[in-house]
Amino acid sequence: MPIPRLQRTPPSRFIRKWLPGALGLGMLVLGCQPQHDAETAASTPPVGHYEGSLSPAGQPEVRAALDIRHPRPGHYAAELTVPTAPGLSFVADTMLFSTNQLRLPRPARPGQTLALTLDGDFWRGTLALNSAKIPVILLKRGLPAPSNYQIEEVPQANGSAWLFAPADTSTPGAAIVLLPDVTSAGTVALWGDALAREGLVVLALPAVDSATAPTETPRLQAAFRLLCSTAGVDTANIGTWATGLRAAALAQVLTSANGPRIAFLVAQNADFDAEGRAAFRELANRRFPVLGLYGGATAPQRAAALRNALGGRRGTAVRTYRTPDLDLLVPGGPSAALAPGLPGDVVQWLRTRQ
Repeated sequence: MPIPRLQRTPPSRFIRKWLPGALGLGMLVLGCQPQHDAETAASTPPVGHYEGSLSPAGQPEVRAALDIRHPRPGHYAAELTVPTAPGLSFVADTMLFSTNQLRLPRPARPGQTLALTLDGDFWRGTLALNSAKIPVILLKRGLPAPSNYQIEEVPQANGSAWLFAPADTSTPGAAIVLLPDVTSAGTVALWGDALAREGLVVLALPAVDSATAPTETPRLQAAFRLLCSTAGVDTANIGTWATGLRAAALAQVLTSANGPRIAFLVAQNADFDAEGRAAFRELANRRFPVLGLYGGATAPQRAAALRNALGGRRGTAVRTYRTPDLDLLVPGGPSAALAPGLPGDVVQWLRTRQ
């Protein structure tokens, strides 16, 4: 189903979503609703910058920070930052707070939730990662730090799309549409967070299993239209990102007569048959920018196949990473992290082709 066009607003007015059943639980979902009386004000979270640690079982403590912001009346925002484990960092699109209990579910990664209890100037609680729970303690240190980016949910018939947008949209920049399959859906939150912190606008679509040009064309066209109406997007610099067979399907979409005016393609662990190879070769002949990313044990051989298809044309590049699997993640610490060099290699490639 096409992505509905949103009425665009400045980033400071991004919509805060209500979670189903929240009122039935007696929780206050904090967003754009106005705050009028003392009773309601007493139920709002204390604004500030909090510093402390996460304590994974059997591992050293990890430094962490939580910023709770109140950018305007009736609107609250929160951001967890874990410098040495950036895969855990996120901006919350929904805050639930009541009777000193705060709950922050991570957008696009339902297995990660921060649940804290206020005790004076301290927050104490846990960061849940699927079935694991990491103890957290944070102490108030002052005023909240400026925000890095904001996130908005775009409901779809088959799930939710997520729009990650930098807080500063005064200078138009590149945007990327992520088209995950079921296998790569778990990395969407990490890529969205990492790229938005670098100043890119990221639209992550719901994961689907289909990987053909006819099914991908309308989704990509709708995503392109939405990004063209998004603040801070350079409409001449909108690209797309896909993995496996979907990357080859997108290559075919981009060579078709009715394909959207996409500016570049990031192909992660791209697999392709003869038809897909021909599409990549056609993109290279058109000097269309393509960046290939490969990980896992078979990365060198598969990367060589894409290099051969692209023919070393200017504007194309293929890189391999020493990761244990195809998802370009390296396990370690309390959570997986992007392979060394990422997302910096992607950001640098985008800058060199502009």
